[in-house]
Amino acid sequence: MLQCFTGTCKSRKWKLKYGIKLLLLVAAGAALFEYPIMPVSFSYSYTTFNKTDSSLEQAGYDTNKDTGETSAAVFQNETENVLVDEALQGGTVGTEVLSFQRDERNTITPSFKQKTTHIKPSLNQNLSESIDKVESFLAKEKSLQILFEESNDVFDLLPETYMPDYKSFCWYDSQEEFQCLASVYLAGMPKCGTTDLFDKLMWHPQLTEQSHCEKATDSQKEYFYWSRLRIGRPRWFLAKPKGPVPKQLFSQFLAGTGSEKVKNNKEARIVDGTPSLLWDLRGWETRYPGLDEPPYHNADLIHAVTPDAKILAMVRNPTERLYSEYLYFGRGGTPQKFHLEVVVELKKFNSCLEKKTLKNCCYSSDHGLKLRIALGVYVCFISDFLDVFGGNLLTVSLNEYHSTPIETLTKIFNHIGVTKPNLEDLGNFIENSKTNNVNTIAKLSIGNMLNETEKLLDEFYSPYNSELSKLLGDTKFLFR
Repeated sequence: MLQCFTGTCKSRKWKLKYGIKLLLLVAAGAALFEYPIMPVSFSYSYTTFNKTDSSLEQAGYDTNKDTGETSAAVFQNETENVLVDEALQGGTVGTEVLSFQRDERNTITPSFKQKTTHIKPSLNQNLSESIDKVESFLAKEKSLQILFEESNDVFDLLPETYMPDYKSFCWYDSQEEFQCLASVYLAGMPKCGTTDLFDKLMWHPQLTEQSHCEKATDSQKEYFYWSRLRIGRPRWFLAKPKGPVPKQLFSQFLAGTGSEKVKNNKEARIVDGTPSLLWDLRGWETRYPGLDEPPYHNADLIHAVTPDAKILAMVRNPTERLYSEYLYFGRGGTPQKFHLEVVVELKKFNSCLEKKTLKNCCYSSDHGLKLRIALGVYVCFISDFLDVFGGNLLTVSLNEYHSTPIETLTKIFNHIGVTKPNLEDLGNFIENSKTNNVNTIAKLSIGNMLNETEKLLDEFYSPYNSELSKLLGDTKFLFR
């Protein structure tokens, strides 16, 4: 393990692995040093506020009306723990907390004596929170271990460090071949304008595309390596593969990442425009049997490979997105058929929520191509990327992109870190360029969705839109 921190560790995978383990040991040691698992007491300081003894009684304490003494109840779970905290912070309680005792069974016993005082905990973090954080770290380490073992060929070929003077993630491999990975990911969502946005991004001289296609005229926007080819899952995969599919080796993928386009242009950033990266983990149920949720997300994968990458997510009104996708992939579809299919899929999703977690249902492989209800629950996927990438994730709406294209593209360029464009030139380019990958006139001639279908979908998506709006701190994601 120490070799990985003395410069002799050859594998980026092991460096990442042992780096995580060292972090866990430090975190666990600090937590246990401050809050041992064996019985421990920790004191409180006090401040003034006003309420009555009833809050303690509601939380589970018995107060002697004659003596005023309060006897402590024993609380053994987190819910009751919260009630204790709320009672103690709720007002004048007529008692003074001497200490809290927590034994090896994680049972808390507060001790009291009679005295009118006012209480507020001074500790920033209690033992339960500390233990929860350590357990969370351990769970993440276990999940990433699955990722490392699943993608040995990826992490074995990555360097210990990337070349710092390149804006893409570049290095020379063991054969002295110049290699690069994307530093910008247009990660989703489908039918939200990602193809058009990708083409507009390519206008900037410091952004470039991959080179997987043999013909230079073919779109190099998306290749699906990280979400599909890495694990050998075919594009037509739904719930189960129709047969074994060999995974593409990372060395094969490197041949088309576009490194030749940035070798002599250190400021250039390769853009991966795969719109399924935000959500596509299909097949995880069969790859990891017995788990309630995917052991890792694509955000974890991309962060492990290119930790400082910039992530872009484009979303739109999820009701509109679903119908647009239905028209795009559907053959012989009608508004009436769409309504019937919506009813079936909503019932399936809600039935899933009765038995499983939201993450399980969002990432479920049990949905078809034409009607992917779960993809509109944006908060489920964006929260995973936000947890990992933080401020390196930028989410924009299709509406703002259409209504204020110059301002929106300028914001995106600024987020990526490229030079600010000449606004007049950018405006002329937008005005003279066409919108790409829209539904054909023939498909649009099917007509609008039924009003009752729109209402049904709006009601379904509304609470998830609210959560997304809160998460990102912007009301435009309410899609009203």
